[in-house]
Amino acid sequence: MSKDRQKRLDAAWKAWIDAQEAAIETVRTAAGVPRTDTDVAEGYRWITRLASLAQEWFIEKSDPLHPQLFQSQSEYRKLLVDNPDTRYAFCALDDSRSYRLTGTRGKAAYVGLTFGTPFGKGPVGGRTGTTVQAHLDQFELGANGEVDLLIVPDGEQPDQPAKNVVLVPPGTGQLAVRETFFDRVHDTPADLRIEMVGDVPPPILGVEEIASKIEFAALFLQFVAATAVNMWRDTEGNINHFGGTAGSEHVAAQDDEVRTHSNAEMTYHGGRWVLGQDEALVMTVHDPPNDFLYWGLTTTSAWMESLDYRYTTTNLNNHTAERSADGDWKLVISPRDPGVPNWIDTGGRREGYMIVRWVLADRPPHPSCELVPIDTLT
Repeated sequence: MSKDRQKRLDAAWKAWIDAQEAAIETVRTAAGVPRTDTDVAEGYRWITRLASLAQEWFIEKSDPLHPQLFQSQSEYRKLLVDNPDTRYAFCALDDSRSYRLTGTRGKAAYVGLTFGTPFGKGPVGGRTGTTVQAHLDQFELGANGEVDLLIVPDGEQPDQPAKNVVLVPPGTGQLAVRETFFDRVHDTPADLRIEMVGDVPPPILGVEEIASKIEFAALFLQFVAATAVNMWRDTEGNINHFGGTAGSEHVAAQDDEVRTHSNAEMTYHGGRWVLGQDEALVMTVHDPPNDFLYWGLTTTSAWMESLDYRYTTTNLNNHTAERSADGDWKLVISPRDPGVPNWIDTGGRREGYMIVRWVLADRPPHPSCELVPIDTLT
């Protein structure tokens, strides 16, 4: 190897190491976030998880000519307010190529297909974010949920009936699949695969290719760390109160690169919960006037990671929450068990983020909140 090529690789590697230190510095210096031992320790773990995601997403599985639909988030790797009810998958696409998505649908309540510009790479053709929004149930599936969709560049003639074709415009560089479950533990997930139409030779890794991938993974790490802290700061106007709007409005507004990648068939209502000593936040999810498929509450840390749902109840939805006699749902966010239904366990925390996602809902009402002493609930 020439000295210039070795120098190129070494420079990319240094950028990767420096990015991890910069991300940790963001955790160390972020203003206005909780500073308990647990919160800070979770911040350090969070950066290791982001590094893991960056490596898989942008180094190992970023080739649109050999697409890999991979699970991006789980109990051990979380990104920007992940929903515990949702199984997330991503793959890279080339907007000049055609692809076939095949497999089986599974038993999720909803399987959304969000096509968009490449995440973290800024505007493409003057726009960023979601380019096409669809969900599997709008297509013709087999008797046992078999999936066979053709994804083609807009303007090209598909070779099968239009009902099972997705036309994607120029600038589309990724597919995000969101499987949203009423019961993620027991409901069968989808088994989906994607392949490019047409043959291409196996990839051969070159110096410039891997150096560029490493450098972008480094940028992603710093970008997400800063974005999460900014999202936390943005909640200052919604303390114990819900703001937010439809994902389609975020896509249309082009307000920032994260929100523009919203699922356009979802509505997002969010805010920060802040509890005093021995206080609880009673939040009411109001039964909307129109039909809807799903709502789900997620609670998170200051790093926008869902609270650990493996061992206790940190999220609920319209199937798992107990409904009140008036048709609404009353949920209680508190650091200890108040002895009432629909308790969301904060694990002792007195501050965090909360979001209610609605699926296929037409302008649902914002949840309402009331801060009360925990002992008054029993």
